[in-house]
Amino acid sequence: MKKTIFAMLAGFLAMGAAQAQSSANDAPRVYMGIGVGAVKDSITGDHKRSTKIFGGYEFDQNWAVEGGYSYLGKSGFYVPLENDIYHVGVKSQSFYAAAKYTFPLTERTAMYGKLGLAHTEAKYSSPFKGWNFKDNTNGVYAAVGVQTKLTENVSLFAEYERNGKQLRNGADNKVFSAGVK
Repeated sequence: MKKTIFAMLAGFLAMGAAQAQSSANDAPRVYMGIGVGAVKDSITGDHKRSTKIFGGYEFDQNWAVEGGYSYLGKSGFYVPLENDIYHVGVKSQSFYAAAKYTFPLTERTAMYGKLGLAHTEAKYSSPFKGWNFKDNTNGVYAAVGVQTKLTENVSLFAEYERNGKQLRNGADNKVFSAGVK
């Protein structure tokens, strides 16, 4: 995993060094976006819908910093306790902060990669004795995607992201998503 991350980072830095063109749109600016995606439930194996909101600051046409929140869905499992079977509900979510490098392919389309840190958590709840507890982890956040401009201020994107380390139960840490930025 570490070799893959270093290879991705080296590739993004090499693309940045090779990209020596400038544009009239190089002015720094703030952006926001929203997306929906599919995430695999590690308990049932089903694919569930995820939602994502994010925002960032573009320093120029290539470099940006970004932060976001992803709701990774609900799941659950049953536990036999005290001569009965209880349902334990699991809600998963992830937060991330990352550096983003964008590599223009055409005037309107670009590829990008993001590398940073993620905090992922699963909240467990059950009516059995009022159970409420969390499982969480921190890890490397990485994403690759493509975006295309519809207008000067609106773009569509599709991406694959990995939200840190995998939790024991709940949503998988790999998400495919698409949306508007």
